[in-house]
Amino acid sequence: MNLVELLQIASSEEKAEGFLRERGVLKTFDSCPFCHAKNIGKIRRNFYKCYKCKIEWSVRKDSILEDLKVPFSKFILAVKLFILEVPAHKSHKELDLAYNTTHKIYTKLRQCIYKFVSKDDQLLSGEVEIDESYFGGKRKGSRGRGAKNKIPVFGILERNGKVKVEIVKDVSAETLLRETIKKVKRGSLIYTDKFKSYDSLVMYGFKHERIDKSVKFANGKVYINGIEGFWSYAKERLLKFHGVSKDNFIYYLKELEFRYNFRDNIDDSLYKCLGGIN
Repeated sequence: MNLVELLQIASSEEKAEGFLRERGVLKTFDSCPFCHAKNIGKIRRNFYKCYKCKIEWSVRKDSILEDLKVPFSKFILAVKLFILEVPAHKSHKELDLAYNTTHKIYTKLRQCIYKFVSKDDQLLSGEVEIDESYFGGKRKGSRGRGAKNKIPVFGILERNGKVKVEIVKDVSAETLLRETIKKVKRGSLIYTDKFKSYDSLVMYGFKHERIDKSVKFANGKVYINGIEGFWSYAKERLLKFHGVSKDNFIYYLKELEFRYNFRDNIDDSLYKCLGGIN
C-alpha cells in the first residue's frame, strides 16, 4: 500500500474501521461473545449489545485496540510509521499523540510480533548457517565469546530462507545443540565456524562443514556470512534506541527477526500478525 492510498483510508474513521475489519484486526461479531446468542445489534457507533444477556461490548473487543484510546485512523498511521522504523519519540509528534500513547502502540505491536513469530514451528532445512552473537551497550572488557554483562543470542539462517534467533543462557554445546535440534531438520548441511560447541553436530544427524575465520572468511560454499550479515543488520537497527532493557530485549529481537524474514512484504505480513493475536 502506498502513502496516498493510506492517507485516503485514514481520512475518516469509517474508512479506517472498515480497513481494520477487512484485515482481521477488528473482529466481526455474528453472535454475543459472552452467551453466544445471535440476537445482537449495534447500539452506538462503537458498541454492540446482546438482547438476550443485555451485555454491551466495544467494537475493539479482543483486538490490539481494546485498551488503546486512539482513533482508528491514527492507529493505521502509527502502524505505517512503525513499519518505516520511525522511533516513537519522533512519530508521536507526527501523529499528534502523547509519547506514552505512541510508545504503548509500538509496545503492543512488538508483543503481537513476538506471539506471531513464536508460533512458527517449521523446521529450517537444506543449507543452514548457525552462529552466536552478543548484544548489549558499549561496555569495557572483552567482546564476542566470553563477553560479560551482555546477552548471548543464538542464530540459525537457512540460505535463501528464514532466520530464527533465540536468547540463550549460555553458548555451551548442550544449549546450542538443543536449539539446533528444535529448529533444524535432521540431515541438513550446517555451516559453522570452528567453535568447539558445534563439535557434536554430526552425532545428532546433521552434515557439518566448518570455516576457520582466522585463515579466511569463505571457502567456496563454506561460510557463515549470511548469519553474520543478520547480526550486523540487527545491531545497526538497535543502536537507534540508545539502549533496550533486558526485560524488553526479546521483543526487539523478535521484531528484527520478523522484519528480516518478511522484508519483501512487511505491510501485509504485519497486518496478518495483528489479525491473529487471539
